[in-house]
Amino acid sequence: MTTERSSEISSPYAAQPAATSADAPATASASASAQKPFDLDTVKKVRTVHLAQAKATGQKFSMLTCYDALTAQIFDRAGIDMLLVGDSAANVVLGYESTLTITLDEMIPLVAAVSRGASRAMVVADLPFGTYEQSPQQAVASAVRLMKEGGAHAVKIEADASMAEWVRALVRTGIPVVAHVGFTPQSEHALGGFRVQGRGDASERVREDAVALAEAGAFCVLMEMVTTQTAQLVDEAVGAVPTIGIGASNVTTGQVLVWQDMMGVRAGRVPRFVKQFAQVGQVMEDAARAYREQVRSGEFPAAEHTLE
Repeated sequence: MTTERSSEISSPYAAQPAATSADAPATASASASAQKPFDLDTVKKVRTVHLAQAKATGQKFSMLTCYDALTAQIFDRAGIDMLLVGDSAANVVLGYESTLTITLDEMIPLVAAVSRGASRAMVVADLPFGTYEQSPQQAVASAVRLMKEGGAHAVKIEADASMAEWVRALVRTGIPVVAHVGFTPQSEHALGGFRVQGRGDASERVREDAVALAEAGAFCVLMEMVTTQTAQLVDEAVGAVPTIGIGASNVTTGQVLVWQDMMGVRAGRVPRFVKQFAQVGQVMEDAARAYREQVRSGEFPAAEHTLE
């Protein structure tokens, strides 16, 4: 598989070219509409075709993790384009030490809640560890549940080139796929822990994985914890297929972060690639402490909070 070949990959979800003058409707309004430049911010419901158009027109898109309906509504109002119901819920929602612990039955209610809360954003659901590795058929069965019971619009699968048939099977079933390459948390033990991927000669392996999965039909390739050089190599190699980065520099089409990390909810250190845009955890702690003190002092509830 050569770089020259892979650079020609086209997204199966890309918009069709505008009609030519020979077959376009002979109306001024139709002509004006066809020539109107694409703007992701004007999209009322984000779909795979819009993400392909974003890459084609040099526009970036945003993605955050999300695990409940209320947060989905907030992120929707903020204009976040994609919501990822990640297996990171194992840590930040359910209190497990590892993402490997969460089950499909635990994921589905979270996906359903986010799907009910989101109106514009595309909802992507993680395939949890142990729910897809055995066979393409197992992957399809699990993904169908995430879409049918959870209302997901797409699924994310941690994979390499050897699992291209898994992606093909999902796409044949009508399930849009985000392929996750680079550092794949579900394989943390095999990878020797949380380590940057794609350094030196290893960058070619990441590129080969991404190209194979894009050729199999993935509509997006997500790269985690890879070098800038590797991210650039992959983004160019997959051609029209959009890329999403988490710890993968700013060369990708989109970016994703765990919302509790970027909003300062989780205590302790966060990964180097995380920028904290707020300290929501401290605000919540201060509010809870003020509430406790006013309850103990009898200041709350005051007269204005009392029913007659």
